Amino acid sequence: MRTAAISVVMACCCCGCFAPAPAAQYVQQARRLHDGALASAVVTNPDLRDYIQLVGRRIVAGARAAEPDRTRDPLFSLVQFHLVACAVPNVFTTGGEHIYVCNGLFQLCRDEDELAAAIAHAYAHAVDLDVEHLDLHPDANVALPLVAWEFVTHRFTLAQERAADQLAFEFYTRAGYDPAKFAALFEHLSTLFPQPAAGDRVPLVVRARLARDWAAPAPRERRPLPVADPRTFVSLRAQAAPLNPELTPTQSQLFLRAFPNCVLSADTPDQQAAQQILRPVPPPTRLEPS
Repeated sequence: MRTAAISVVMACCCCGCFAPAPAAQYVQQARRLHDGALASAVVTNPDLRDYIQLVGRRIVAGARAAEPDRTRDPLFSLVQFHLVACAVPNVFTTGGEHIYVCNGLFQLCRDEDELAAAIAHAYAHAVDLDVEHLDLHPDANVALPLVAWEFVTHRFTLAQERAADQLAFEFYTRAGYDPAKFAALFEHLSTLFPQPAAGDRVPLVVRARLARDWAAPAPRERRPLPVADPRTFVSLRAQAAPLNPELTPTQSQLFLRAFPNCVLSADTPDQQAAQQILRPVPPPTRLEPS
């Protein structure tokens, strides 16, 4: 028995007992969705673009420190974090190299700590390869609206959302953010969106309570400064304020609105309306000859 155990350990050391790499078909689907639609909603203002990316890169560094084996695949270091012109308070990953931070969420974040907590949650979904466990069927021949619709009908599960929060807390803390502030995002949003939680979502007040429990044993220590100081954060947020789209969305904005909410406890009315617009029209009923 001891010899067998040693053999397993040696095999792990030589070959690497690492998490599976992201599946190529899901990465390619995410690229296709980005290049064919979502890229047009990405905010191009260089200050905003660079800021969101820098906060994301800090979360990536925290993830590598917290989970070096699970984040070993090069794709996890290549993830791009985009601010997108979408008024919904949400952040979403399509399972590839792109994470989308909706401006509606950015406008509600009071500081970088809250923004980083949301970004960490989406990145945790990416590292957990959650999109690959949704029974999607990537197909390069399927029209993009149908690809986006699959994300509406195949949502992250309650277990995935809970696991993403806990993993995000580890990434956030190792990235140098104050663990005591991770709960602030959920506490703040719970006052703005007090509606009951959907069946596949953890109530915001519960997420905040769990985050406080995780933070309780964390040592108090000096932490690095944020990417943007508080005054600069407010200035950047103000720059982004006019960027939300008109009431009639483009295709990319429709997709972004329709994606299920990973930050709130339920989809907003705007999201539900977008989902109804995106819903495929059923084929006409075929009448059999009498």
